[in-house]
Amino acid sequence: MAKNNNLTSNPITRVMRRGQNMIHKHHKQEVKEYAILGWLAIIVGMIAGIGAVVFRYMINYIGRLFGFHSAGPFSFLESDLGWMVFIAPAMGGLIVGLLVWKFASEAKGHGVPEVMGAMIANEGKIRPRVGLVKIFASAICIGSGGSAGREGPIVQIGATGGSALGQALGLSPSDTRTLLACGAAAGIAATFNAPLGAMMFAIELILLEFRTRSFIPLVISSVTATIVAHAVFGVEIAFPIRDLYTLTNPLVEMPLYILLGIICGLAAILFVYLLYKFEDAFDNMKMPEYFKPMVGGLALGLVGLASYYYLGHYYVFGTGYGTMMPILDPTSPIYGALGTDATYSLLFLLIGLALLKIFATSLTLGSGGSGGVFAPSLFIGAAVGGAFGVGVNIFFPEVSVSYGAYALVGMAAVFSGTSRATLTAILIMFEMTSNYQIILPLMFACVVSDGVTKILSKDTIYTKKLNRKGIRYSYEREINILETISVGDVMVRNVTTAKENMKVREVSNMILESGFQGFPCICPDGKLVGIVTHSDVRKAMAAGMADASICDVETKKGLEVVYPDMTLEEAMELMTSMGFGHIPVVSREEPDKLVGFLTRNDILKVYKDKKGERKKTWL
Repeated sequence: MAKNNNLTSNPITRVMRRGQNMIHKHHKQEVKEYAILGWLAIIVGMIAGIGAVVFRYMINYIGRLFGFHSAGPFSFLESDLGWMVFIAPAMGGLIVGLLVWKFASEAKGHGVPEVMGAMIANEGKIRPRVGLVKIFASAICIGSGGSAGREGPIVQIGATGGSALGQALGLSPSDTRTLLACGAAAGIAATFNAPLGAMMFAIELILLEFRTRSFIPLVISSVTATIVAHAVFGVEIAFPIRDLYTLTNPLVEMPLYILLGIICGLAAILFVYLLYKFEDAFDNMKMPEYFKPMVGGLALGLVGLASYYYLGHYYVFGTGYGTMMPILDPTSPIYGALGTDATYSLLFLLIGLALLKIFATSLTLGSGGSGGVFAPSLFIGAAVGGAFGVGVNIFFPEVSVSYGAYALVGMAAVFSGTSRATLTAILIMFEMTSNYQIILPLMFACVVSDGVTKILSKDTIYTKKLNRKGIRYSYEREINILETISVGDVMVRNVTTAKENMKVREVSNMILESGFQGFPCICPDGKLVGIVTHSDVRKAMAAGMADASICDVETKKGLEVVYPDMTLEEAMELMTSMGFGHIPVVSREEPDKLVGFLTRNDILKVYKDKKGERKKTWL
């Protein structure tokens, strides 16, 4: 029997005091951990915010070194190199290849899968040097004309900062993962002035959980990083389209947006397919790894040169924001470059831009360049949506909706299809445009695009790389069943007990007859004093103590209890940590009063039953 002198002499005081102390100690520890994580989240937010600012300046500075410039964030990219422009992405690719090959192979590609892999398979640990290599490699790749975005690199840079801080302080894997996610969210928030979308990005793609312990640091880090960015760049909107679009005729327009969602889902699948086909092709090339980004950059340069001569602009170079804005906003001062009439020529131009961007990004990242896929997804979506809108205006002129509205929805829908981060796509597009008028079609198109890619492809642009590395990743996360059920719902109320004055032989017979492995032990007045186990009785019988009082059986196990209002998750954690297969349930008001008994088998049975219920459908 689990016996304790203090307990047997004063069971009420001992059990009550232990329970109260345990609760108080746990609460104080929890508050302390929340406070520490909050302060660390501020530090991570500052690191990521500063990193995002430095990264943007580096891209602009390196772009000027390679001869690129533009009149503003919404102006087309120009080059001083003339027909020699194809040299720029080739030289940038060579430098990127050498950096990645020499210092950190994880800096290759678009960054987010590496962060997801560290979260799942490496306890949230990322080598600190990865962030430093990534910021240089991606800035050089994008600045020299590489077709890639800023979000992937800044996610990896911020995540590396959070992970490095967690490792330096010796935090647990759980807290290190939380700081990693804080860094990822903070990077997105600072780069795109989108703290809400950034938090959802971290929840949907990185943490895959929603709980207070991790949500509070995410909020703190995202807000901190956004404030840092505001201090440098001011409060800027990525696409200031000034509420140009409204849903005027839902019955007519919504079916069109649903069709657009289907088309965007197919475009997303094509993008993912070609990106990894190019990656496979370059992986199979027989040449040093550091030369491959140069070859990809050379091919990209030739595509950009052809684009300039035949279409008038280097549409495929860089992030592409200078092209997206004219598609979205018919009032843009540079809109004339695309043509102001809804004509077939504009339709074919937009379709061509979508295909060119898919091809250019696949060349850049497939060859080993460093950059993100978010901005290319937006570009592709804007072009696909714009082309769809032009087609609607040509064939259904009575609808009279600007094709910029379809372009805006298409941006979010393609990203939703490539990543399956649908809530992120909806929120981040709202924040990047500050346009709530389009939210209904935006939501519809995004979930339709998500559904299309889910049906036709098991992988996303992020998970495909993880699966190739043997890392299993699933977006389908269910709530922990054991956290939704209380001990009182499962415990056995009609408990078989051992009396304190019983003989060891009698308890042995009880075990043989009932098949139970343990019994709560109560004193004559019915108060709980301990627990006797099969192991206790077996050892006593082997020692020739069959006729001894059960009180004389010693054990190293102390009495631990749970309460009816605790969750099965909490009870299971306690039983596992103490090595118990069963545990008494007592009343909080009368902690010496036995109200039930809980076994591991009880918990497993209810888990199996509830799991089976979730699998049942009306189909």
